[in-house]
Parts: sequence; C-alpha cells; structure tokens
Amino acid sequence: MSTFKLPSRFLSVDVYKACLDETHFLVKLKDMFAWNAMSAPLEQLARNAEGGRPRTPPIILLKALFVSFLFNHSDRETEFAATSNLYVKYFLGLPIDEKAPDHSTLSRFRDETLKTKGISFFRDLFRSLLSQAKERGIRISVMDALDATHTWANVDTEKPRDPKTPQDPDASWGCKGNETKTTADGEKVQIPKYFFGYKAHLLVETSLGVITGYHATPGNVADIDGGDMLIHRILTNDERKDVAVLLADKGYGCPVWINLLEKYTGIMTAFSLPETMTKRGEHKEKWLAYLNDRYCFRRERYVVERANADVKDNHGMRRCRYRGLAKYAFQTAMSSMAHNLKIFVRALTGARFKPI
Repeated sequence: MSTFKLPSRFLSVDVYKACLDETHFLVKLKDMFAWNAMSAPLEQLARNAEGGRPRTPPIILLKALFVSFLFNHSDRETEFAATSNLYVKYFLGLPIDEKAPDHSTLSRFRDETLKTKGISFFRDLFRSLLSQAKERGIRISVMDALDATHTWANVDTEKPRDPKTPQDPDASWGCKGNETKTTADGEKVQIPKYFFGYKAHLLVETSLGVITGYHATPGNVADIDGGDMLIHRILTNDERKDVAVLLADKGYGCPVWINLLEKYTGIMTAFSLPETMTKRGEHKEKWLAYLNDRYCFRRERYVVERANADVKDNHGMRRCRYRGLAKYAFQTAMSSMAHNLKIFVRALTGARFKPI
C-alpha cells in the first residue's frame, strides 16, 4: 500500500489555508509570539552528538509542550493530536503529510531541557510571553491578588510504603483550610483538610486575570512564606514596582508582613484579616478601620480564585504529572502560561479557546 506524499512541502501551506478557519485559536496563536526566538536557546538539543539523522527541531517540541498543557493532554495524547488534528499540526509547523514526533521524543526533550537549562528557562519563557503580550497591547492592572493552590503528589498515599515503589522525595503533607464533615450523630464539624503534595503560589492581576508571577513549594510551606518568597525573591525590581495594590485572604493577614510591604516595599495592601487582629488586642480599632477603608479593593480578590480554578480544572494542576519539586515547578510554569495564552489570544484577536 503506497503512502500519499505531497510533491512539495510548500504546498502544505496552501492546503492548510484551504482547510483551516483563520479565526481558530491555534491559527491566531501560531503567529502571535516569537516562537523561533524563544526556542533558540534549545538549538543545541537538536544536534545529534552520535551522528545519524538530526533530531526534531526544538521549536516543534516546545510548541508541543504548550499543546500538552493547553489541552491537558498526556504525551501520548499530544502525539495523537499532533498527528491527526490539522489545527495542532499547523500550529506546530508540521507538513500536512508528516507524522508528529512520538511521545517518547517529547518526554526526552522535556527532561533534557530541564537538565541542561533548568527551571529558569521556563521562568524566562513565562516572562517573555508576558512582555510580548504587553508590547502587542495587553494592559495589565497594577492591582494584584495573591493566593496559593495545592496539588496532590503523583503517589498513592493509601498504599503502604514499599522500598521498591519510590515515593515523591520532595512532596510533603500540608493543610489547606478546613472542610465540613457530618458525624454519625448528624452534627456538622470543621476538620483540617490535609493533602500530600505541593503548593503553587500565584500572583494574578485583576483586570484580565493574567498570572504575573508564580512560585512552587512543597505542601508544608505556609502560604505567607511562599507569598513572601514570590514577592521579594522571585519578582524582579521592575515586576515588583508594577504591583501597586496587593490583595490576599486571611492566611496572609500578619501585621509584620503588612508593615513590611507597605513601609519598606512600597506596596499598598488590602488583605482580609483574621479575628485575632480585628477582635482582640490593643490595635483592633486600627485593623477594623483598615478593613473598612480598603473594602473596595478587597472585593476584587475573586480573580485569583478563578485563575486557581482554571489551572486546576483545565490545565492539570489538580494532581502532579511528575515527581520532584523541579518538575512541579515546570508544571506550574507551563500551566500558568497556558492560562495566560487563552487570555492573550482572546483579548487581542477575539478567538476563544476550545477543547479538541
């Protein structure tokens, strides 16, 4: 049985144009960002040190990673979509008559990129996409909301520990608030909601819901500690200056941290506060006035909850794909960028993201 082959790969462009809807999300995304420049640092990964056929161009594999997280696909599902879906093939830049790289190629590319470039490459990629979006006309609010979302580790916590079945070495038990349970007597009680895994600390601007900063930690790191690391260690000076007002829930309501942000960092805060600050102590009147004065800002905090829900429900942040903190940081970066790309494309072109 013969395989159909186009006489010229340049004909692929004409075939694509005849078949595809120009208003589709992936068609708009293909030419919106400088994909060649962003993948340039990975060119060395395309060289085959042992000779033989050259490897798949990094730009195709980097885009395949975005496809994987945009549509919350596994490596195998991404391979299938890149082979059978014309919109995905077009976005990747594959000739219409060519199969996609297999799933093991994508897996090796991800591992080699993390090994040779580290997680800093994906943080730079995150910043590059945000910068390019601003240059194209995306306007980012100076009011940001901070919150942490938890992710279960990719392990079976119910299974007894077996030396032959390695657990995630970087994950830890953490507590994310309380949940209501009903006892055998019908009484409703509040019990801590524990999880085994990691936390993603997200900074979200409040006009469009764009994630402007992220930080990945083990699950036992307190929200306020992860938030402080994000604001004062992860953000650059210029990024920190772009935050005029910071919103957060009661978990961040600490007088010391509020004073640090307002007096030394220059960021106005609009936090919800625990009862220990508003109902007890000699400064309770001061903190009650604080809540009343900044109510108009605090009500915008819902935006970060919406971003948290999107990355968990649609981009795989409910459960870890991999094991280890470095790969969880990679997952956080990619899920955050997938969330942002949907916003950028819709705001600039009107094209809505749709599952495939």
